[in-house]
Amino acid sequence: MKVALVLGSGGARGYAHIGVIEEIKRRGHDIVTISGTSMGSIIGGMEAAGRLEEFTDWATGLTQLDVLRLYDLALSQPGIIKADKIFQAIGTMIDHVNIEDLSIPFTAVATDIVNYREVWFQRGSLEMAMRASCAIPTFITPVMINGKILADGGLMNPVPVEPTAAIPSDLTIAVSLAGRPNTVLSASAVNAGHADDVDENRQTLSDRLRKGVAGLIDVGLFRREDDRAVDDEGTDASPQVKTAPLYEVGKLPSDLNTMGVVNMSLETMQSLIARYRAAANPVNVHIDVPAAVSGTLDFHKASEVIEVGRQMAMTAFDEAGI
Repeated sequence: MKVALVLGSGGARGYAHIGVIEEIKRRGHDIVTISGTSMGSIIGGMEAAGRLEEFTDWATGLTQLDVLRLYDLALSQPGIIKADKIFQAIGTMIDHVNIEDLSIPFTAVATDIVNYREVWFQRGSLEMAMRASCAIPTFITPVMINGKILADGGLMNPVPVEPTAAIPSDLTIAVSLAGRPNTVLSASAVNAGHADDVDENRQTLSDRLRKGVAGLIDVGLFRREDDRAVDDEGTDASPQVKTAPLYEVGKLPSDLNTMGVVNMSLETMQSLIARYRAAANPVNVHIDVPAAVSGTLDFHKASEVIEVGRQMAMTAFDEAGI
């Protein structure tokens, strides 16, 4: 089958994309177009450039100390690191190729944070497109390109399905990296040839949006249990019990730091955006990698995250019959 591949944002969890790609190819399918945001742009760009295997060997060999050595502090700049060392290594791997010269049509998505618009890179330097797409706010400094200040594409389009629509394909596979922490696998898949028979595809856009919103709002946080026991006849059996407090304030986790709060806040926002955009752009196979698989900056855990992606892809593809 001809596959349109969509790779989402999520920092180090993006290594899971490698496992997904390896499983797609192992099953004999052809990837005919790729779009990616943030880490998804790096993995997708490497595949489109035919350098994913080389990148995988490099990433799986990184220790935590190696990762720290790649962090070049951005003193007096709007971010913690400049990421020049990282993208120098990446640029060398891809031989500084331009996007239009890739063997697979590719789009990297970034965000224009001045004009509140997403930017699609479909021509020009692949290395620079990746760099702009990966500029995680507060961590990696944004870049100025053609008068635009560009930051992480996940701010507006965490799972960019739309850029793949122009290339004919048999099915679209999307990989999100913001699954709920307690989720082991959340993959919905339908066979491309029978998409019209699936109830979800018959739903209107408003129906899908309404369904998605239901899972985003916690109306039970301030709901207290009824403290009055009621007997079988519906009368009050224990009027002496005092009303339970509406809510209980606790201590924050001791290991929670400022960067952790920023990171979780961004992931919360991106999760919401991804759900709304997914409702408007349904795909054939959706793999939702749980946020708990790794931290956003755990770039030394490539091997185990790749394996998670492979296992989730196998399960999703088996369910889809592809």
